[in-house]
Amino acid sequence: MSCDDPCAAEQALDAILADLDENRIRKSIDKPIEAVFCAFVERLQSSVELPAAGELFAQLAGAIYRDALRAPWKVTDPQGTAMMLLERHYKGPQSIGYHAAVADATRPTIGSLTLVLTQLVEIIRTKERQEYVDNVFTRHLDPSNWRLRCEIVEILRERYPSLLPLDLLACEVWQLVDEIPAMILRILSSCSAVAGIASSHQNPPSN
Repeated sequence: MSCDDPCAAEQALDAILADLDENRIRKSIDKPIEAVFCAFVERLQSSVELPAAGELFAQLAGAIYRDALRAPWKVTDPQGTAMMLLERHYKGPQSIGYHAAVADATRPTIGSLTLVLTQLVEIIRTKERQEYVDNVFTRHLDPSNWRLRCEIVEILRERYPSLLPLDLLACEVWQLVDEIPAMILRILSSCSAVAGIASSHQNPPSN
């Protein structure tokens, strides 16, 4: 992207903010995932006999990746995908990881299975949101265009001085060109409606 056009930086920033609008993210990511999950739970409730916990995890992960994500694709190994996600990110009341998820899902307590499935859905949702936010910045921030990024920093500091820390405002513009994503997410996180975007990006699950 060229900065010969003085509006280029404003256009890039406005495009980022539009793409990070919480309503847009909920419509494109959260709602499709929620719809698949609700349909999955309804099928479970009408089932006479349930598969093993590991098989249910695989079925749910496969359904979400196939039917709910922005770029649908069928995982070649849904069981392995579910195992990986739960092993890395599942946090149960007493333990963490995949085996803890299986143990928690098979407890006789009412709702135990649903709680584990809900956390699996949340893990996938969080990762999808994180990837979406990363892609937004990749699309709109050309790392080779130093001037564009400097101008975006200037616009951010002019538009949102009350939402940025004083020590950051005291920095030179060139010192902040690599901090644009953090600055934007900080600004967005000041609004409760988009706090989820910032938290999921700042504390992302490891790949």
